[in-house]
Amino acid sequence: MPFHSSTPWRLLDTGVRRAAENMALDQALLTARARDLSPNTVRFLQFAPPAALVGYHQDVAQEIRIEYCRQAGIEIQRRLTGGGAILFDESQLGWELIAASGDVGGTPFSLALHRRICEAVVAALRELGVDAAFRPRNDIEVGGRKISGTGGVEEDGAFLFQGTLLLDFDVAAMIRALRIPVEKLKQASLDSAAQRVTWLARELGTLPPLPEIKQAIVRGFERTFGIRLKPGDLTADERALFEELLPKFDSAEWVERPTRQRSQIGMFRGLHRTAEAVLRAAVQVDIARGRLRSVVLTGDFFITPQRAVLDIEARLKDHRLDPTAIRQSIAAAWEESCVRAAGFGPDDIAAVIEAALDKRQWLDFGFSPEQANRVFCANGSPRDILARPLSLLLLPYCAKKPDCEYRHEAGCEPCGGCTVGEAFEMAERFGLRPVTITSFEHLMDTLAAARAGGVSAYAGCCCEAFFQKHYRDFSAAQLPGVLLDICETTCYDLDRAGEAYHGRFEQQTRLDLPLLEKTLSAFAVCAGREHR
Repeated sequence: MPFHSSTPWRLLDTGVRRAAENMALDQALLTARARDLSPNTVRFLQFAPPAALVGYHQDVAQEIRIEYCRQAGIEIQRRLTGGGAILFDESQLGWELIAASGDVGGTPFSLALHRRICEAVVAALRELGVDAAFRPRNDIEVGGRKISGTGGVEEDGAFLFQGTLLLDFDVAAMIRALRIPVEKLKQASLDSAAQRVTWLARELGTLPPLPEIKQAIVRGFERTFGIRLKPGDLTADERALFEELLPKFDSAEWVERPTRQRSQIGMFRGLHRTAEAVLRAAVQVDIARGRLRSVVLTGDFFITPQRAVLDIEARLKDHRLDPTAIRQSIAAAWEESCVRAAGFGPDDIAAVIEAALDKRQWLDFGFSPEQANRVFCANGSPRDILARPLSLLLLPYCAKKPDCEYRHEAGCEPCGGCTVGEAFEMAERFGLRPVTITSFEHLMDTLAAARAGGVSAYAGCCCEAFFQKHYRDFSAAQLPGVLLDICETTCYDLDRAGEAYHGRFEQQTRLDLPLLEKTLSAFAVCAGREHR
């Protein structure tokens, strides 16, 4: 039942302010309410310049692309509340409830109170013509897409609960400012991110005037909590607290303060194909806590209902890193959403996530997460493949000079003119047989001959796009191997993959020799020997 109060609550609109000022006001309002120096309040707030806000317990460097934010004029600030990093600018409207814990008809931060507060904004969105709903634990969604995230904090019998309503939104700016798990900063990632959030202008086709939006939210709170909101200003006590607190929130000590335990966050990507579907996963892992922080699923597939992917992602947020538990959670979400999919099932979703999580194994050999994402495994996990004797190194002809007489030959005479020659010399140091691959057919013939000849594992170099396109071909070859991404422009970047397929691509690329040596060294370590 709604809580009813005969005493008006304050409606406070603090307008557009700097990030530090908004954070200082949050603290001032919460402290004043805890000391019974101010009334229960619903507050509206906005930010200018734009601000990247990390949660209270987060590490700035791990959540924010600091250099981009500095170049783009985006402030970096820390919230009082927990949760993830967000980008906040004038195209969003912040809303808050600051109240005494006993005045809201529920236990602070219980799921029931989360739902009740969010239902006030849900009611406002429905009044504006948007079919919004509460999504546990603390999101407001429209058709499975988040339109408002929320969070809260408590202090001495008072609490602050806040949300961010997306009015209009720049997805590209969000991806570039925050270290969210996307595959790459390309259009596909923008499209994928845009499918996970939505905003008022997008849902309605036009953006209502801001006063109209605010009044709808006011009416939503009044109806949901059985209260009356009366416009007011900051009290003298709140202003004094704000002035006292502002230097703290303007300081580097607050923004960059060390977390209680610095998290080790890794982003890893995985790929899985079936006969009818291409599945990709980008996952964030909190290595120190052993938690799967978040998952983004993309690819070329058909699934219904469309929101099923978002439901699975939500189920896996901050999930424990246990393959069996992950599979069970995916299966449960699949069943609850009554999913139908073309050519894949919940086990395939689990498989692509496991493929991404397997990349963590490279960290044990000194790889960074970024390097681990540039190593692709065929027919085994990293540890499975590294445990095998390595004898064959495959190198692409397109890394040789276009006018080299060995460009389309399997061999090479190292002359210092390209990275293939250096890779041939590296192969000799590691005791490997190097082969230049001159076409796709040559690759398949070489793998078949290697398997028939007793080769246990191979290493090679190719671009990521080539591996993704021929993932099933590598699997069908039934020979375990690792493929390393190359460094520069590829035939896929130039839309000339057909020429490369037949060995007629005339541009030159470059091998990542440091990554190649690190990978070959990992094989040598597992074999109990170091290279010469």
